[in-house]
Amino acid sequence: MLPCELLRDGARLFDVSMWCLGRDVLCPEGNLLARRGLVRHVRPEGVEGQSAYTVDLPGGGRLVMWGFGVLCECGEAVFVPRDGFTPRLLDAAPAQPVFRAQDLGSWREPATAPERRAAREGLATLAGWLAGYEAWVVEEVGLEWRRTCVEVRRKASPVAPDTLSSAWRRLASRVRSLDSGFNVCAAPGTGA
Repeated sequence: MLPCELLRDGARLFDVSMWCLGRDVLCPEGNLLARRGLVRHVRPEGVEGQSAYTVDLPGGGRLVMWGFGVLCECGEAVFVPRDGFTPRLLDAAPAQPVFRAQDLGSWREPATAPERRAAREGLATLAGWLAGYEAWVVEEVGLEWRRTCVEVRRKASPVAPDTLSSAWRRLASRVRSLDSGFNVCAAPGTGA
């Protein structure tokens, strides 16, 4: 579905961004996800799991984010778990907010050529959204906030905080190139 190098780069970048999104909720200047227009769906009392954040995508569809992954509803319902960058196709997007990964319903690995294309489109859409979001964070609260987020991680970041947006743009382009009819084999594969 994805070349190993692209999968590795995407997983590393996704891990950093998921960490940063979690920190953005706690930003001293206010919840950045809410400021960006994402709607928080609070986990009801007595229900296990994590709150969800949703945002409509330009051109239709939406993203749903939790600490455990992101669901991209853009044609197919493509779930990307936090512990990797391997898209999974859901049989259907949940009609009601869910708060645990196991409540997303049944899913499958993309098996056919159209399913693999749909999964890659979901990944590219997610990468494009994250690129725009990272650029917005720097404009909204400054690069120092993102540096602070990355510095408090236990793991070293594979990408510098000031390059997160461009790294996501490059990753989206790399994913889209897989379906463009040609692959740019000479393009550098490092740096996400």
